[in-house]
Amino acid sequence: MKKVMQALMVLGVGAGVLGAASVTASANSQYSAARSKSVRLVWRKSMKRHALMATTGARYSKHLGIRYSNNDVTPTVIWYTDAHEKLYEKNKGVNAIYYHVQSGDGTLQGWIWRGYLKTATAKKPASSTVTTQTNPADPAENLPIANENTLIQEILSLFPGTTVDQNLSNQAGSVVYTDDGEESPTVPAGETYIHLSNSSMTMDTQNYQNLLTQAGYPAAKRAQYRGWHIGVRVQTEDGYGEGVNQGDAAIFLAPAK
Repeated sequence: MKKVMQALMVLGVGAGVLGAASVTASANSQYSAARSKSVRLVWRKSMKRHALMATTGARYSKHLGIRYSNNDVTPTVIWYTDAHEKLYEKNKGVNAIYYHVQSGDGTLQGWIWRGYLKTATAKKPASSTVTTQTNPADPAENLPIANENTLIQEILSLFPGTTVDQNLSNQAGSVVYTDDGEESPTVPAGETYIHLSNSSMTMDTQNYQNLLTQAGYPAAKRAQYRGWHIGVRVQTEDGYGEGVNQGDAAIFLAPAK
């Protein structure tokens, strides 16, 4: 009898856990006819693109019928606006403005009351520096750079709001790891290609920022690529030949489709 009671208790606890999970899930995705009927659309218009974030409130369908998710579930997502609407709240007798937003990769969207939205502030990337080391066996050469991704991340941090694209990264790789010294590759229509020629033994974010400015891409111009896709590769070998130096970078940018 004791074993039976223990078994029932285990089942009861399990059911409670499942019930709690269901409540949590429904709290983040829920339809409410009452909420939808409590508001009346006054107007809906397109608007300029702004980068915003939200950590409180929730994200809804256009007439508030479906609550897609609470905003505390997506606290680090940067939302980009493209429309806004005014809803009249019948019970309160007041109007409320909601912004239509999408995540940078387009996988999430919805309407958020503008009072919950705050201007997105980009965090300064952690400082990283790569310094070339002389090869003890041949002082005329430098040792290979161990981690190309560190250099790639330095450059990506200088193009905020872009999305890494593997196809573009492959294009960039074919330039810096080329077999024929192709420093001026054929660039598909609509894409932007940037070649950075490095001459510094200290490769950090500041170094690549300077190289981009010298190449005609200061911060203001780079900001125009927000929302675009990007691919970056950096040469890590010294004496690779083919007209490519250690620390040289190839960058391809393409509009999001």
